[in-house]
Amino acid sequence: WYPAKYDKTHDISVVGVFDISRRLSLSSAFVYATGNAVTFPSGKYELNSKVIPYFTERNGYRMPSYHRMDISLKIKGKEGKKFKTSWDISAYNVYNRYNAYSIYFRENDNMPGVMEAVKLSLFGIVPAFTFNISF
Repeated sequence: WYPAKYDKTHDISVVGVFDISRRLSLSSAFVYATGNAVTFPSGKYELNSKVIPYFTERNGYRMPSYHRMDISLKIKGKEGKKFKTSWDISAYNVYNRYNAYSIYFRENDNMPGVMEAVKLSLFGIVPAFTFNISF
């Protein structure tokens, strides 16, 4: 028995929307999840001058926890007879956390023969401006 790849002990999202006025609203979302179960090498050995990773336990490790906060300000335009408009100003990952997308291993440049874990992240903060038309 071993934990499934997508096993997350905790996975929570909290969303809040505050209507400031008839045309203006502010929303926020906080997302938190414990890391997925992963299999990392626990050692290595060399065979015919080739480095081979050694694995002991399937999905025995966890990725770092994932969390971010998003905010959005929506400004509704004047309603016409044929269509409605609105502007959205938002930011994904407001506090600019570089969540781990994956972790890979490489040989340390300063210490040959020593492997190091390297975290690969995709996004920091992502601002967005959106104009919506509905009819």
